[in-house]
Amino acid sequence: MTAHDSTQTPASGWATYRRLLRYTRQYTRVLILAIIGMVAAGLTEVAFAALMKPLLDGSFVSRDPTTIHLMPALLLVVFLVRVVAEFASGYGMAWVGRSVIRDLKRDVFDQVLHLPVRYFDRVPGGEILTRLNYQSEQVSEAASRALTTLIRDTITVFGLLVWMLYLSWQLALFLVVLAPVLVVLVGGISRAFRRHARQIQNSMGQVSHVAEEVVGGHRVVKLYGGEAYEAARFAAINQRNFKDFMRMQAVTAASSPLTQFILAIGIAGIVWFATTGDRMQTISVGTFVSFITALSLMLTPMKRLIGVNAVLQKGIAAGESLFGLMDEPREHDAPMPVPIERVSGRIRFDGVGLRYATGEQAPWVLSDISLDINAGRTVALVGRSGAGKSSLIASLPRFVDIDRGDIYLDDHPISTLKLTDLRRQFAYVSQDTVLFNTTVAANIGYSDGGQEDQARVRAAAEAAFALDFIERLPQGFDTEVGENGVLLSGGQRQRLAIARALYRDAPILILDEATSALDTESERYIQAALDNLSRGRTTLVIAHRLSTIEHADMIVVLDKGRIVETGTHSELLAADGAYAALHRLQFKSDSASGSTVAMSS
Repeated sequence: MTAHDSTQTPASGWATYRRLLRYTRQYTRVLILAIIGMVAAGLTEVAFAALMKPLLDGSFVSRDPTTIHLMPALLLVVFLVRVVAEFASGYGMAWVGRSVIRDLKRDVFDQVLHLPVRYFDRVPGGEILTRLNYQSEQVSEAASRALTTLIRDTITVFGLLVWMLYLSWQLALFLVVLAPVLVVLVGGISRAFRRHARQIQNSMGQVSHVAEEVVGGHRVVKLYGGEAYEAARFAAINQRNFKDFMRMQAVTAASSPLTQFILAIGIAGIVWFATTGDRMQTISVGTFVSFITALSLMLTPMKRLIGVNAVLQKGIAAGESLFGLMDEPREHDAPMPVPIERVSGRIRFDGVGLRYATGEQAPWVLSDISLDINAGRTVALVGRSGAGKSSLIASLPRFVDIDRGDIYLDDHPISTLKLTDLRRQFAYVSQDTVLFNTTVAANIGYSDGGQEDQARVRAAAEAAFALDFIERLPQGFDTEVGENGVLLSGGQRQRLAIARALYRDAPILILDEATSALDTESERYIQAALDNLSRGRTTLVIAHRLSTIEHADMIVVLDKGRIVETGTHSELLAADGAYAALHRLQFKSDSASGSTVAMSS
């Protein structure tokens, strides 16, 4: 579990492991085949130890011809069975293990796709990626390798113990007496393993988070000389991860020798007991060698069983973290969602209130917002940073769920609509352009999920004044743009985002300073294209530069989560209120900037 999920209570180890094993159910046939192989491989160990008695007593002591000729063939059969059994168990469990990883990653990724926006605000992306990659591999080890060892070696140890009891219950009694000591030791080691495994996973998530921040913000790091600071920050977290790992290794390194020493006490007792008094007369050479062979064969699987505890506990700790993410509440539809096709675009806010924190003392980000927007109108939202503009927009497609009031689309409360239908009504262009590492065409036609209409893609690109630069790219519309469009200029990325909104052809358009990354000439053309696009559609504009929204049908001024003014540009200037003050402030700032440019020229 990460520090961000500390409010969740970890499940018991067995409950987590049982939930993990459910992922193997659909592979029952392969699993059964692998288990049969494990059982057969374990029994070959017992068979080899059992053959020692007739091999010595019959071949070397009694010189029995039948035994002499039979033993080599039986040994070959035992090892042939072992080869086939080892292959069946090894390959089968590897297949099941990788299948579990694939299914887990699929389910975790599907969960990530459906988590609410607030979760991503709370948990860094690096920690989510750590769960998806590193922790799913840890879980696979517990589902495949650990399970193989548990079944095969348990069968081996149990079978050898039964054989030793059959040979001499007096000698085997030494091992039975040591069993409670081993159980107590393994229990203590298990708790230590799981505790350290959780700490390792926490620090791994932090390592990924810092690395992701530096990779994503490498230009800022270089420009502001943050290399030393970031190196020190990474080194501190990396050192913490190193210490957590070495604590785990200390427990691992100490557990196996300590267990073997306890077993050595049992062996020493057996040898002493068997070689004292007149017991040498009652135990044949074959019996004694078979017993010692069984005991020696038991040591390796016992060592693996002790060692697998580390793998098992790490897998359980990783499973707790993965299942913690999978148990996070998803975005949800209403119990009986109302399906809708295409709305006209009328929007109504009725007493809307929103706060991100919980509790009676939590501040309201939006408070008592009531607003009626007719279909096809262009409405601009303005206000200082933190006024609530982005939160108001985010509440429309239910990126955040409001705490009070209602929002209506064409008189339908959005809380009653199917989420996919609701979000299909919106197209969005922001100043922070998001492009995917795929082709230009796939980015423009993203809303069709890889089945884009090439004619519509071309038309959207042309309307966004992007066609000229697209056709100059090496593969035209089939050119891959790189991670977040890194192979394109800022203006080109913005025009692709505008083309994506044009392709979507939604009844409601959301623009968050959509022309901010364009040069002056391109901005003029794009603004004209957006004006054409907004005709007949409801357009909501988050405005930072007031000069871009002078022709809006209505301007809504927000301050501290409340609407303080509404009206047209001229009406608000005449009222000489909050909007006029913002306008004067921005005009002075623009004038000062222009003077500075003129002086520097």
